[in-house]
Amino acid sequence: MLTLLCRDEADILESMLRFHLAQGVDRVIATDNGSMDGSLEILQRFQRRGQLTLLQEAEQTHDQAVWVTRMARMAADMGADWVINSDADEFWWPQHGNLNSTLTQLPESVEGLLVERTNFLPPPQDGQDQRPFYQRQTLRERVSRNSLGRPLPPKLIHRAHPGVEITDGNHGAKLNGRSIAGIKNTAIEILHVPIRSYTQLERKIRQGAEALQRNKRVNAGIGDSWRKIYANHLQQGTLPAYYDGLRPNPAAIAAQLVRGELINDRRLQKALGNPLPRVAVITPYYKEPLAQLRQCHDSVLAQSEPCMHVLVADGHPRRRINHWRAEHVRLPSSHGDIGSTPRLVGSYHAIGLGVDAVAFLDADNWYGPDHVSSMLKAMDQHQADFISSSRTLCRLDGTVMGPCPLTNPDRFIDTNAMLFGRGAFPLLHQWVLMPPYGHLIGDRIMLHHLKSAGLKRQHLNQGSVFYRCAKEGLYRQLNESIPEGVQPRPDYETSFRQWQADGQPPL
Repeated sequence: MLTLLCRDEADILESMLRFHLAQGVDRVIATDNGSMDGSLEILQRFQRRGQLTLLQEAEQTHDQAVWVTRMARMAADMGADWVINSDADEFWWPQHGNLNSTLTQLPESVEGLLVERTNFLPPPQDGQDQRPFYQRQTLRERVSRNSLGRPLPPKLIHRAHPGVEITDGNHGAKLNGRSIAGIKNTAIEILHVPIRSYTQLERKIRQGAEALQRNKRVNAGIGDSWRKIYANHLQQGTLPAYYDGLRPNPAAIAAQLVRGELINDRRLQKALGNPLPRVAVITPYYKEPLAQLRQCHDSVLAQSEPCMHVLVADGHPRRRINHWRAEHVRLPSSHGDIGSTPRLVGSYHAIGLGVDAVAFLDADNWYGPDHVSSMLKAMDQHQADFISSSRTLCRLDGTVMGPCPLTNPDRFIDTNAMLFGRGAFPLLHQWVLMPPYGHLIGDRIMLHHLKSAGLKRQHLNQGSVFYRCAKEGLYRQLNESIPEGVQPRPDYETSFRQWQADGQPPL
């Protein structure tokens, strides 16, 4: 297991958690110390997935030894074999296999492993490059030194024990007052990205030094680097110059690369460069015109929150989609259930890849550019399992008619306006378990199951789903002329009556 004490590390936190969970860490135990930058929301997302145990400490005293000791002992109680006490800016990189396999191979006589760490250079201060840290920072020191000019001390991975005591700084551990001995081994190294922008450095020094000043337990030697930078640079107004001095000029960088003092290390860039989107949008398609499919797909690509688009061919695959930036699932035959089976198959495909939420978008509809981001924001803010929105009705030619008068979060939510979080994933199978007559009213049946399950729901009164009306009922309700190509209103009433005849409550 991995323990993590974090405060305002949102720029690196999600990448760090995903990396270590992919490298064989069974579970993360994290303590958030009053983060205000979105870090807490990131931790809560991993908690809802069942991958993280979250603790919170509002008192900003950076009481690291106490809080990390508590987490390390929790890890032992939860059945961990080994414990990695990490900071948010550390990536524990195994040379072969993953962290789990590497530690499992150690002899039973080994109670700890000493792991060396080296720093990536900070990026230039100009702030023009807005790419993620792993794209901007690829130059790593071969040997990194502390403020005294000495090589950075290694950190310790230790066997889990319910009586372990972690030292301040996360570098060592004790049992019954005895320091746990660690063997030196190059099977794992720490890729350390402590400084990722001037703003982040200033916040880190200010928060860290002032928190240590409030901590009456620790002596003045703890956090010595933070304290000195705070006193000698931040308070003196020379922190920008200090930051610039951390990165050599281009000529010096070129010379250090030749001498091997710097390494162009792109491992993190490669490992983190294509993060999995949080949301998958599932689109079943049958024989819709390619132009409509393209509009639908383009609206997913244009989302301000990156999404995975899963297009599921219901027996009639389009070859051109193979070249789109999408997952293309091809079912060998049509199921004739108005997309219900393709929705489930596409959902399970995306969930198997690791997404956190699933939305739906029919092939003839499209999203506004901020639809998914606003839904996700609401899901995080309210810690809801299911988010819904209103929809905007459009004519066959795509022109807007107006808000949908039918939307009601307790009675009717269109399938295209639904977002399922992990807590609602177990209900997705209802797409195929509903009776055959139910597919015509599948969105109402799915809402019924969501309400019956007692899941936390939240509705957004925004028409960010654009729904192409292909049936005459809504045209009549809005006093619109009915264009050519519109189909008669389906016989929903028969499905409703059959649903109640089967002993179900009214929809």
